[in-house]
Amino acid sequence: MSQLFRHPLLALGIAVVFVIATLLVVRLSTGAKTDTPKPRLITVGIVPPIRQDLDVRLSYTADISPNQVVNIFSRVDGYIAKLHVDKGDFVRGNQLLVEIDHTDYQHAVNQAKANRSAAQARVSQQDAVIRNAKLTFDRMQSLIKDQFVSQQDLDTAEVNLDAARAAQESLQAQVNQMDVALAQAKTNLTYSYIRAPFAGYIAERNLDTGAYVSSATASTSTMSRGIMSLHDIDTVRVLIEVVERDIPLVKIGQKAELRAEAYPDQIFEGTVTRIVQALNRATRTMTVAIDLPNRDRRLKGGMFARVEVLVGTHPQALQIPIDAVSRLEEAQYVYIVQEGKARRVDIEIGARQGNYIEITKGLIGNEAVIVSGKDLIHDGTPVQTQPLDPVKSKP
Repeated sequence: MSQLFRHPLLALGIAVVFVIATLLVVRLSTGAKTDTPKPRLITVGIVPPIRQDLDVRLSYTADISPNQVVNIFSRVDGYIAKLHVDKGDFVRGNQLLVEIDHTDYQHAVNQAKANRSAAQARVSQQDAVIRNAKLTFDRMQSLIKDQFVSQQDLDTAEVNLDAARAAQESLQAQVNQMDVALAQAKTNLTYSYIRAPFAGYIAERNLDTGAYVSSATASTSTMSRGIMSLHDIDTVRVLIEVVERDIPLVKIGQKAELRAEAYPDQIFEGTVTRIVQALNRATRTMTVAIDLPNRDRRLKGGMFARVEVLVGTHPQALQIPIDAVSRLEEAQYVYIVQEGKARRVDIEIGARQGNYIEITKGLIGNEAVIVSGKDLIHDGTPVQTQPLDPVKSKP
């Protein structure tokens, strides 16, 4: 202490520092006791539930297929003499597509005609023989009354007449055989001109002029590509696989909407036309066919599509934006605003339409449902609200 009195300035400095430190401690302790932090209000966007009719739809993805597809084969053997169409060409029904070298088939027709003419000539000759035998028999019948001829002569004349008639029947049978041979030759000649079975587009051409084709290939058409492939796309078809639980909902005649990747802003309308009355054992699904008119031929075979089948309507269904729904394991819930605080409400959902979903249990329709900001709150969190336009969320 004696040293501090010897240095009065040092003592004064220490005293000042002590006083300042004391004031700071008191200030801080006093402020901690009197300043209460105010809770931060989170702004959330809210919408009221809406009530309106809800179309119940089943959604699928599928490939678009032509209404008819056929691989063109030759029913006769020979070399391709001429191709009248190529890939991408539109052809009418019965239009000539391919000519097979028909020289041999034309010769066969001419030969069959000649054979038939010769057989018919032999029949005509036999007609004369029959007439002569008939005259002889009639003459013998007249002469035997006066006993100018014997009974044996009459019997011989009758036998000759029967033999002539039998010979005529045999020759006529040969003519009939020649008719069949001629018809077959003409058919083979006709088959050498391959025509379109229906109107459509040539999707593939696999052979060129000069290639050899065989009628045997047609018997294994499922394993071969054929000369060319013809697609009918005036109507297109989509095959969807319906899961077992939804099978009772799908019926013939129901409307369907299709969206193709190539036309994202356009909706194509179709109809359920066929239901396969059996389930695939491997997938437990049932195939359903949907046909769509395609007169402008905008839809092509092989396009990818999203399909929705309208299976019913829920009148005046209670709906909220699907973005308002939260999930925790198996539970589904929403937040609503009550007395300035967020409250969690467990719900059950139904059908979905666009970005709105049906609420079947949990809401009555007069709540303020939180859509935006729900990830920042929990049950009981104080909030301030900002109404959102529900129209912007409705499809």
